[in-house]
Amino acid sequence: MNLKRITFILGLFLILFIGELWMHYYNINKEILINYKEEIKKEDKIENISEEKEIKNQEKDINNKDVSNNNNNIVEENEDEKVILTLQEIQEYNKKIKERTNTLYDIDNIINLTKEEIIELITSYNLPKLPKYDGDIEYNSSNTGNILNNRNLNNINLNMAKGIVVKRTNLRSFPTNISFYDKKNIKDFDRLQETELLVNTPVLIIHQSLDNLWYFVISPIYYGWVLQSDIAYSRDSDYNYFINQNSFGIITKPSLNVNDTILDMSVKLPLVKINKDSRVLMIPVKGNNGIVERKEITINNDDVSLGYLPYTKENVYKLANAYINTLYSWGGKDIGVDCSSFISHLYRTFGFIFPRNTSSQNSSVGKVINLTNKNDSEKLNIIDDTNPSLLYMNGHVMLYIGMENNKHYIIHASGSDGKVVKSILDNSNYLKKINKLVEIK
Repeated sequence: MNLKRITFILGLFLILFIGELWMHYYNINKEILINYKEEIKKEDKIENISEEKEIKNQEKDINNKDVSNNNNNIVEENEDEKVILTLQEIQEYNKKIKERTNTLYDIDNIINLTKEEIIELITSYNLPKLPKYDGDIEYNSSNTGNILNNRNLNNINLNMAKGIVVKRTNLRSFPTNISFYDKKNIKDFDRLQETELLVNTPVLIIHQSLDNLWYFVISPIYYGWVLQSDIAYSRDSDYNYFINQNSFGIITKPSLNVNDTILDMSVKLPLVKINKDSRVLMIPVKGNNGIVERKEITINNDDVSLGYLPYTKENVYKLANAYINTLYSWGGKDIGVDCSSFISHLYRTFGFIFPRNTSSQNSSVGKVINLTNKNDSEKLNIIDDTNPSLLYMNGHVMLYIGMENNKHYIIHASGSDGKVVKSILDNSNYLKKINKLVEIK
């Protein structure tokens, strides 16, 4: 074997040896790299778990703080801010009110009325004792025939339909805008005015007047004649949208004029959008075909509540005080409120459904305490523990709101003052005349 051959063989062995060393080094580093990556994954996983725990701990801390704050609020909560009845309790309360009165109407469940039943409803109203006056015009038995004939009793059809009030309207006992006042040239109590119907009130249209200007309708609180121009027929889809909407706003000012539409306190409208400083609501309007249509309006946050207001003393006080100086109007004619509609509108913002008139309210809307045969001192002692409460005398209702400077105060729509006023109850004629107290709790 020559020297070149020996050198070649030794070189080959050297190359193989170096290759073996390199492969060994590569496998070691590969394993180290894999292990390193696995460690990184473990560390990331541990870090992620740690972060999740931290987030959960933060949430737990926040929840604990909320609970702590809520507990503090409960301790520090002003008596006037406590919820008297929850919305669910109010809904149950309404069921009891309906059981106690026959002057609330479930119009969605009135399917059919016979001709005789319709005539009975229409003729349940009688003309008041005559003569009566509209300005200097006297109305007596010789010139009221047209009013009676306009009821169109000889043309009763059975085509009932759903409708919605699109403009605050007067509900009348007869289909006429003629007023019946007791004295010539004195406008006090129009004896043909029954109540006002507010925007978005549902009605059942059951008859039409002879001059085609009036509908006889049944609303949830009253039945009677309203101007056709203030009512729109409604398809079932629109009716459900406006009347049975789950997301809605409640007007909380005594009266708002929005694009020439009067919106009274307690008007309930579908909610469209929530802005920073306002709410977009939907109002019903009457289309050219007489069918209800939808129109968006924007209301400032201060004038509307999202859903019903919580029923608290504080909210009762705020709403009642907002009404002060609102015009008094018998039966809510045209504008303003009378004593019982003031109460009805106020409590409707919380979700209550009251009968329209004092004669029905004073026996159905709450716990009745009889004050008959009580002297003034005894009455005040009873009233002291019932703030807020409703005080009834014959034909009138007042809201008791508590004491200021050792005086008992009421807020009520006063016919003699011509507006809603805040009055001292002590030593007043009102105190002497009240015969019932009603607690709503």
